[in-house]
Amino acid sequence: MFIGKTIFENGNLNEPIHLKKSYKTAALIGFVSKGIVYLVIGILSFLAALNMGGESSGTNQALAFLKKQPFGQILLLLLGVGLLCYSFWMFVQSIKDPEELGSSRNAKLRRFGLFTTGLVYTFVAGLAFFHVFTYMPDGNSGSRYLNFLGPSTLSIIFIMVGIILAVQAFVLIVGVFKGGLLDQFNLEGHKYYRFIRLIGQFGFYSRAFVVVIIAYFFLRAGIYTGNHDIKGIQDAFSFLDQSLVGRILMAFTAVGFISYGAFYVLLTRYRNFSAN
Repeated sequence: MFIGKTIFENGNLNEPIHLKKSYKTAALIGFVSKGIVYLVIGILSFLAALNMGGESSGTNQALAFLKKQPFGQILLLLLGVGLLCYSFWMFVQSIKDPEELGSSRNAKLRRFGLFTTGLVYTFVAGLAFFHVFTYMPDGNSGSRYLNFLGPSTLSIIFIMVGIILAVQAFVLIVGVFKGGLLDQFNLEGHKYYRFIRLIGQFGFYSRAFVVVIIAYFFLRAGIYTGNHDIKGIQDAFSFLDQSLVGRILMAFTAVGFISYGAFYVLLTRYRNFSAN
């Protein structure tokens, strides 16, 4: 029933008439910005795994690294705006449903996931702007600013976060394995479709692997240690860096993050915005 309202030609892409150009522009800018963040995280962590001068890195460390570069503050401002564009595209997908995901149970769950992703990257954008005007130590991997809640409440919160992250990792793995996670990008029909999809699969699996480690940190902190530091990507890479086997896994995972970042950059060229 949507055939009659499809479409105008734009290069190789057939787009729904209701997908505003501003939405697509925001999405493409957002893809590049997200890709840059994960490329920097992956490259720094890969160099650290090879003892070539890098360091295990997370989002905060990647932003701090970019700030040190020539015109770093301008770059962070642009990156922050780009990440807001990505958040905007996530919100548009979840609320306006321009690609006609529908209102089935699975569609509603996916749209809810898109909305929460938008919230996450709004926070990351704010962190980028914060780095422009404020100094944050590179090694700031954790924080105890939630301690006012009390140890028992914090333990419960950390266990819940750990469970949510474990579920997220499981959903990522199943989604990549079954193909649905990558199908949403509508890459079919392009010359390099299989290659780009392979890059995306490796990247998403690596991201899921790191999420599993972070989930373990939260569960361990909530159940056993009482150490209520906030854990993230840098802590996961540092955890892998403690042994030879872990360092090898760290190198593979870092390459996976590079693939994940490259995948999002490639989406700017190959992502099809046609309705599903």
